[in-house]
Amino acid sequence: VRFADSPPKPMDEQNTSNASFGKNADFYYDDDPDYSEDQTPVVGTAGDKVVLLNNAEHGSLATCRRVTRYAENIHLSQLSKGSQICVLTVSGHIGLVTYRGAAGRGSPSDYITVDLTVWRNAEPASDDEQ
Repeated sequence: VRFADSPPKPMDEQNTSNASFGKNADFYYDDDPDYSEDQTPVVGTAGDKVVLLNNAEHGSLATCRRVTRYAENIHLSQLSKGSQICVLTVSGHIGLVTYRGAAGRGSPSDYITVDLTVWRNAEPASDDEQ
């Protein structure tokens, strides 16, 4: 998903060969079991700044600006329905992703369902490359 798109929507797989390294992927879901140590899918951002909020933290712009325990990605095994993730992009957008669930085991489809709130240009753009 690119946060600058209006409305944000999943990127076309043909635009990238790998979700996590897709150009300008502000938020991705990668189901490649070899990508993670516990062989579970991961979610993350090309900018490597995601934060899984704990139960005591309320997802908001202020919270996403304040928390700094950044990770490159988060394993799906760490998420439960309602988990919130702050996503900070190099372009200055901040997103709050609320995890709603994933395709069931044995399903022919592979997907996750999320709610997304985006604050565009909430921070100055970074000079870091993706």
